[in-house]
Amino acid sequence: MAVYKRSYKPYEGAVTPDRWRFLVLTRYGFYGFFDSRLFTSAFVLSFIPFLVSFAIIYLAHNATIRAMLQMRGPSIDINNYFFLAFLGTASWVSFLLIAWQGPLLISGDLANNALPLVLGRPISRTEYVLGKFLVIFSLLSVATWIPGLVLFSLQAGLEGHGWIWSHLWLAGAIVIAAWMWIVIAALLTLAASAWLKWRIAASASMFAFFFIGPAFGAAVNTILGTNWGHLFDVLYSVKLIWVSLFRVPLPDAMAMQMLGIPTSAAWTAVLVTCGIAILLLNRRLKAREVVR
Repeated sequence: MAVYKRSYKPYEGAVTPDRWRFLVLTRYGFYGFFDSRLFTSAFVLSFIPFLVSFAIIYLAHNATIRAMLQMRGPSIDINNYFFLAFLGTASWVSFLLIAWQGPLLISGDLANNALPLVLGRPISRTEYVLGKFLVIFSLLSVATWIPGLVLFSLQAGLEGHGWIWSHLWLAGAIVIAAWMWIVIAALLTLAASAWLKWRIAASASMFAFFFIGPAFGAAVNTILGTNWGHLFDVLYSVKLIWVSLFRVPLPDAMAMQMLGIPTSAAWTAVLVTCGIAILLLNRRLKAREVVR
């Protein structure tokens, strides 16, 4: 725009308070994700587990429709196993989406040297990470614990007879289990995005993390003759915590593998994993002086 036209006008709208300005990163993070038609389509398809579970709960309480569909066999039991299966499926489906698109959150800023410009505003490093974190947290929440609570409410409404009061612990299990998984997935995604600028490499490293841990843990178990090496596998720790939260009895084979490993140790392994991811982010996002 030519200066002589004098058509430029300064912004005169409302100014966002400093404490909430980091949310602009979240807003533009959403824009970047949903600019991709492939991601948008995949995100819509990620609700298939929810729709299937919704239909199953409805059929379980409607004998007329089951008769019309000629569904035979025992009635469908909506219990803790059902909600655990839904949450596990929804978590993995949503993780596949984040593993593909998530590495773009920070790598683009680093590749284009935009980070100094962002941090030069009233946005701290912590707020920068929080703004990016909220993108993943929001998307995974919409695909996991929020639909899980909708299914819980549907089951409570159809079951009646005080079912909700005797199963409130199940709603808490859905929220805690999903939030734990979301935090792990988000921090791993941000760490991979910060250290690897190539999206394919970052996505591959996220999947490799879930394979290297079990291999190393198996080696520790073999060498030391113990079961504690399983704690190097974050998925094993997540499984142990989820089984405890949903009060699912362990099969004999799984009980043998988890023998001697308390749930508190699994929580510690999860916290250590998250702590390492935070340290990697802190180290990568430090300000550096460029001398020429």
